[in-house]
Amino acid sequence: MKSFSSQVKDEVLASVPSSQCCRRALLMGLMINAECGIGDAVYLRITGKELAPLVQRLLFEQFGREVTPEVTNCYGRSVAEFGFVSSKLAAALTELSDAQKTEQTLPFLKCKACGSAFCAGLLLSAARISDPSKESRLEFRISDPQRAMRTATFFTSRGNVPSISGRTELTSLLFRRTEDVEDVLAIGGASVSAMASMQQKLVRELRGEVNRKSNCEVKNIRRATSAATLQLEAIKKLRASGKFDLLSDELKETAILREEEPEMPLSELAQRHVPPISKSGLNHRMEKLLSAAEKIK
Repeated sequence: MKSFSSQVKDEVLASVPSSQCCRRALLMGLMINAECGIGDAVYLRITGKELAPLVQRLLFEQFGREVTPEVTNCYGRSVAEFGFVSSKLAAALTELSDAQKTEQTLPFLKCKACGSAFCAGLLLSAARISDPSKESRLEFRISDPQRAMRTATFFTSRGNVPSISGRTELTSLLFRRTEDVEDVLAIGGASVSAMASMQQKLVRELRGEVNRKSNCEVKNIRRATSAATLQLEAIKKLRASGKFDLLSDELKETAILREEEPEMPLSELAQRHVPPISKSGLNHRMEKLLSAAEKIK
């Protein structure tokens, strides 16, 4: 069975944009972790062999580079490695890393749909998405801190503010609110997965409510059982000491009913009296029985 992350990728790959500006934005999202070397060299290492053909097509369409990736296996996962020279792409990636432009709009976003295409590229190349049945968590791992900041600004401008954490050699943009995770998935073209995340949130909340009620009931049962045990011990002590016969008729009736129904809740036990009494009245009688037992040395 495929993981939720794999399902998201499949959904995104099924709706690749057709307009040229959006396809460039998609490529920039896919290359968010690409490195620039000497002489306009560009190096990209991307996980998932299913992404390699898409990157190949987009590089040829957008920058005229016909590149064949080297696909290797790394700990059971296919990794595609691209290496080529492109002055235009190197310049675009360098501009994306410019610390002076972190608050500016990304230059390759030419139309309203380009933002969705860029987000789709990020989901394909840099996302780590938790199973929504367990938790709401979406993380983008970006090696360049300046690119991470510009990407954070991109999402913040859309109302989805990520938390930012710096680690060794990468920066993480983290979304923990279910609403933010759903929005980011929907922006990137994974609407079905966003809906699944929403449904799983409802299931988690329902399961949590059931567990809370169950725990509360268990605590109440334990509390009632403990109280009944103390009451029965008090009655036994009164009988053993000969003090039971000195009790009032009301207390005797209550004691005998408790002995007959050791597990019955007080609300039901109160109704067994003749005539029935209130729960608070029964509590008062039980306190008198306990007090009388405590006085016995």
